[in-house]
Amino acid sequence: MPATPLSLDQARHLDVPGGRIAYYETGLPDPAAPVVVWVHGLPLDSRSWAAQREFFDTRARNVFLDLRGYGASSELPPDVTGVTALYGADLAALIQHLGLTAPLLVGFASAGHVALRFAAEHPCLVGKLAVINGSPKFRRSADWPYGFDEEGIARFTDAAAEGGIEGITDAVLDPEVVFADVDAARAAELGAWFREMSHNAGVRTLLGFFEDISLDDDRALLPAIEAPTLLMASTIGQEVPTGVSLYLRTTIADARLAELPGADHFAFATCPDLVNSLLDSFLTS
Repeated sequence: MPATPLSLDQARHLDVPGGRIAYYETGLPDPAAPVVVWVHGLPLDSRSWAAQREFFDTRARNVFLDLRGYGASSELPPDVTGVTALYGADLAALIQHLGLTAPLLVGFASAGHVALRFAAEHPCLVGKLAVINGSPKFRRSADWPYGFDEEGIARFTDAAAEGGIEGITDAVLDPEVVFADVDAARAAELGAWFREMSHNAGVRTLLGFFEDISLDDDRALLPAIEAPTLLMASTIGQEVPTGVSLYLRTTIADARLAELPGADHFAFATCPDLVNSLLDSFLTS
């Protein structure tokens, strides 16, 4: 691990319709300090932002959210549909509960997707937006050449059906697909750490992405994003090709694109110095 991560027993909780969400506050107590809200992606939780917490705790007030089903938050409600909408409502409730003004919202991967929709639908609750390997649409179609085809989705859902949480975790954290930008020892370390978070989340939570979020098509929402936006794209990541970020760059009015050379999907953990430097410059600009 790059730094001492958060512990689930440090979480505070906010009751929301159908459950409760866990969040963590660290960093500067100064009310004038900039605020950063961090939202993890699949299959992780707030603990995965350890390198960002270490770097930004001397620069900002940091709020980390465990999405429903992950970390110390409660499970997804029974028979839930519209998981992205649920996550967006939870995020809005947290920002309003804490009285945050114009925070920088950072979302990774599936949470980058949540953050894009959130910024479009709640422009008054977002000061700046940063997306790491996020996409408005995770499934391919005739007019969208990026993301998973049906066979790609089936690889994960079949793994869950056949092997439970171990099977789908193996598929999501397949060393043949992720961690290509670090050596074998580091890949094993990150893999073991991320597996713990995935197991904590469970099959139903992870399938919330493959069977629900991946069906979203939020391209029409992108022109409504008003916040200055930083798009970070891993150049060798397979899950979200760089073409997605190029599309976002031309569709969001005030967006800038930073390609992460030689970085794989989990760039915030494998290339934290680069990611943190980009975020710091964006936060203070």
